[in-house]
Amino acid sequence: MAKVSDVLKLPALRGLKVRAGACGLERKVEHVTVMEVPEIKRWLKGNDLLITSFYSVRNDETAQCRLIRELADTCCCVAVKTGKYVDELPQRVKDTADECGLPLLEIPFEMAYIDVIVHVMNLIFEDEGTSEILGKYVKDILYENYNDEILMMERGRLFGFEVEKHCFVAVNLCFRKDYPISEPDGKALRFLCQTLQRRLKETCAVRECYKVKLQNGFLLLLEGEDKKELSEAAEGFITEEAVRSHWQEAAEKLVCGIGPAGRGLKGIRDTYSLCFKTMHVGRRLYRSQFVFSYRKLETFCALQELLTNDKSRVFTDVLKGIQSDELLDTVVVYYECGGSLDRTAERMFSHKNTVKYRLNRLQEKTGLDLKKPDDSFRLYLAILAMRLGKS
Repeated sequence: MAKVSDVLKLPALRGLKVRAGACGLERKVEHVTVMEVPEIKRWLKGNDLLITSFYSVRNDETAQCRLIRELADTCCCVAVKTGKYVDELPQRVKDTADECGLPLLEIPFEMAYIDVIVHVMNLIFEDEGTSEILGKYVKDILYENYNDEILMMERGRLFGFEVEKHCFVAVNLCFRKDYPISEPDGKALRFLCQTLQRRLKETCAVRECYKVKLQNGFLLLLEGEDKKELSEAAEGFITEEAVRSHWQEAAEKLVCGIGPAGRGLKGIRDTYSLCFKTMHVGRRLYRSQFVFSYRKLETFCALQELLTNDKSRVFTDVLKGIQSDELLDTVVVYYECGGSLDRTAERMFSHKNTVKYRLNRLQEKTGLDLKKPDDSFRLYLAILAMRLGKS
């Protein structure tokens, strides 16, 4: 792990001067952050090398001292650029840094912020490994853990992550919520994701594929130049058959979502969040499947909010007279089978006449005729509202 003392040894940063807090030079450096807002601490990630000009507290020594105390347990050091908003670091501020054991560095006026950022980030990369750093960077985007978009994009360019130039598709492979994860299962999922990542990189539409560890699985973030080609590559390659070919038990243990292609920092967040929404909707509508694509479920994802809000009874009231799960299950399968009595009977291991009888009973209780488009539409919306609203 890189330390503050290692930063000071970098040839390009020899202009940095330690003005106080020398006893903390062995603190670990995990992030580099630029902040000029008053409430800095809420944006920090831990072990940050914080770069600032003291702009927000430029005329208040007491506020500067208070800021040093607030940052002492979060930052690894504070680097202040002098010459514009503060001519020199006040003695009170240096004394406070010494008391807290927080290294206080002075950045000479002629040294650019970007020079400090690039060299510190390179030091972190070399120490921790690029894949781990990329994972942290992607999570910062997903959880909007940053304050400066330009700086965030510049961080990405250091290792070829073209946020604005390219487009991205999120693919989440997670264990089902009700599945107890064992150590062998965790290793199997990791191997599966590594295999998929390697294969995806070999496709012409995928420029890069980043693997990020999540709480319950992994995110594969695909990067490419064309939205349509990238989406088609994700959907064409990550299928249930392809996943099963690498891990036969995946269908019983996993759920996988493929988000829509997006561009920019917001596009990455959108494809990630819509990926999870797709998984949520897909699991409720198609229990026998485990790989779901937003492009194929976009309509249902849009309908979910309408059908499951406080006014959803407008739709579900159609079913209030039905107490039999058997009747509801039958009409659900009937719709899934495209209105085919033969296929419905086959799926339910029942006789065709039994399916007919159940559907007739359902029509009697709802007063709706499945042969009439308007009635069938109302019933279908009611079934959707019921299924999407289930916990």
